[in-house]
Amino acid sequence: MSEAEQRTTVIRGAAVMACALTAAVALPTLSGRVEAETVRAEFRDDARHLAETIETRSPVTTEDEPAILDTRWMRTVEYALNREPDAAFDRVSQRYRDMAAVESYASFDASHLEMAERTQRDHMCLSQAIFYEARSESVLGQIAVAEVVMNRVGDHRYPNAVCDVVFQGSERTTGCQFSFTCDGAMDRFPARGRLWRRAQDVAAHVMMHLNQPLTGSATHYHTDYVDPIWNQHLVQTRTIGSHIFYRFPRGSEWAEVRARNERST
Repeated sequence: MSEAEQRTTVIRGAAVMACALTAAVALPTLSGRVEAETVRAEFRDDARHLAETIETRSPVTTEDEPAILDTRWMRTVEYALNREPDAAFDRVSQRYRDMAAVESYASFDASHLEMAERTQRDHMCLSQAIFYEARSESVLGQIAVAEVVMNRVGDHRYPNAVCDVVFQGSERTTGCQFSFTCDGAMDRFPARGRLWRRAQDVAAHVMMHLNQPLTGSATHYHTDYVDPIWNQHLVQTRTIGSHIFYRFPRGSEWAEVRARNERST
């Protein structure tokens, strides 16, 4: 083989090697690009579907899944589940959740912050009422005490905020509606520990109206080892744990209460 032919063979071999190396590098890159484009296309399809769903406020569905996200509590449950990350329904539900969250931020204003702060204060006050008035009671007994507070909030004869109801009269040495607010109990027994956490849980439960009414619309209660004079002017509703519950008379009950008090004097 002449020198020229050898040179030509070497050049061709180098060219083939260069092509092979280029293919080894380029083919995986091209494959990755194709895969990325496929993912982007799927995302665009999902995003378009979600945009249409949110616009019409209709439940989220996929081609293979029923419309089970048709109630607010079910959507909350669905988001809390630990689903397979690659499942199509999981992608749809998570993106629906994220877009709904963004939508809520778009309508956020200062009043929402004030509402959140007020709710936090109310939760603290109701938790304190449960802890100091009924920490030794069962959960039902604690719910009943919290229900009295909430019944007062809804009664025109009392303040219309939880903290105002709980601490009504606490600025005086006598006349506080809940004794712990003026007898020094909060200083002697700081709220902490397991019973405090349970009181907080019960307060949240009642504030979210998750409890069934227990007290018959009661606005008053006292322990079963005392007999305050004010209970003569009320109607007894139930006894739960160590507490006896009362409400204001209604209609003809006022006459019955007055007659009862006259007979007792």
